[in-house]
Amino acid sequence: MNLIYMGKPAYGGWVSFTAHLSLKYNFKLYKISKKTEKLKSGKPRMRAFGYGVMYQNLSIDDAKQLPNIIITAIDKKYYEFLNQFNSNTKLVIHDPTEVKGKSCQPVLDVLGKYDIITIRKSVKKYIMDKYGVKSKFKSHPFFEYTKTPVQIKDKKGGVSISRIDFDKHTDITLKANQLLPPTEKITIYGAANDRYVYFNLRKNNLDFDKYYKGKFKKSFEELDKILTKKKFVVDLSAIKNDGGGSQYTFLEAIYQDCILILNKKWLSGSENIFVDGINCLVVENPSDIVKIITNATKNSPKLKTIAKNASKLLEPHVNVKW
Repeated sequence: MNLIYMGKPAYGGWVSFTAHLSLKYNFKLYKISKKTEKLKSGKPRMRAFGYGVMYQNLSIDDAKQLPNIIITAIDKKYYEFLNQFNSNTKLVIHDPTEVKGKSCQPVLDVLGKYDIITIRKSVKKYIMDKYGVKSKFKSHPFFEYTKTPVQIKDKKGGVSISRIDFDKHTDITLKANQLLPPTEKITIYGAANDRYVYFNLRKNNLDFDKYYKGKFKKSFEELDKILTKKKFVVDLSAIKNDGGGSQYTFLEAIYQDCILILNKKWLSGSENIFVDGINCLVVENPSDIVKIITNATKNSPKLKTIAKNASKLLEPHVNVKW
């Protein structure tokens, strides 16, 4: 397969998905550019995509000649090229926002032309119910990168590694930090939506800059350094017409033997695989987060069982065939 990343974001779920897919199956990766980039020797000029993956920039004329294409993500920056590929092209839809409203019309126009792949059952259902379009569900592929061995009992504290944005509800995490003792504060990493940060975090005096450590380098080595010592990963994602299934922050947390703290709203999704107290811990407000983290030592045996149960959720993502 030949992967084409047609998204502007350099961080986030689209990037993680593309990297895991490329690494797991050794698929080549390309981006669309004004011209095809080659070295003087004639060999492809390769650029770093992140997580150890390299890509080549291709002109649209060269890109559409590739066989067995999977478009791993699409946004408005690349809409002008979307309809130019052969009808056997595969297009991945990650969440409902990618096919919602008139602004997404170029994507809606190709739903009946390309083979659509969805990586959450809730999105598969949404596209079928809303547009009458059948899609093929495939689990997120997960590449088992090298990680540092560590005992769960030796892990401490919490961290957030998702985007800082409206649908991630980072404000709840920061409100929990205001209640947590100094040694238990949740560290925050990730690409930030400046508008959300200004209006929802800074203007509400939530001490965002005190706990925000910036975007971490796009490498599994860096991710491992962040997650190895942390007992909890806080991800309060909640997206309308989505949820219940998994995403890469969840999978990476589970793989690194971290306990997931999830938003109760996420579990309302049609494909829910999470059970509070069994393979994750569920919260509704900052106080819930505080209780979990401050009682971690007392609840250590239970947390170990939760981590073990959660590890079973990785299996379909490790074993899936693309």
